[in-house]
Amino acid sequence: MSLAGRFVNEQALAAAAARLREAGIEPLEIITPHPVEQLERGISPVPVIVLLAGIGAFVASLGLQIYAASRSYPIDIGGRPYNSWLAFIPTAFENGILLAVVAGFLSFLVLSWRRSPITEAPGEGYWLAVAPEARAELEATRPSSIAELAP
Repeated sequence: MSLAGRFVNEQALAAAAARLREAGIEPLEIITPHPVEQLERGISPVPVIVLLAGIGAFVASLGLQIYAASRSYPIDIGGRPYNSWLAFIPTAFENGILLAVVAGFLSFLVLSWRRSPITEAPGEGYWLAVAPEARAELEATRPSSIAELAP
């Protein structure tokens, strides 16, 4: 069973979350009606994954087409060179975009796929919940309620 608490404003919520993180209690589930800047933590790895997947797919697709046209199955068409790489740019670009979108979608799903300590926040307000696996660490800090964590 997780421990959840409701806070009246975002300053109290941010202070409680900071005290819990200082005590080494993670993971926290924070539910707010709007984004709270004090609670933002680092950058998401999703844009980097999307960029690397797109560039990797572009290079792989271009390399495969150049290999197929110049080494695997060369065809002499009107005396043009076998390695006409400019003709392969549009399809390589499309393949890069396709894999970037798929990688972005899958990385978003994988990175956000975790069990939430609480399923639904009753009413409105700013909510903070501590996952059941962090219960031993929370008992070491000994708050009688989660509201004691706010200043």
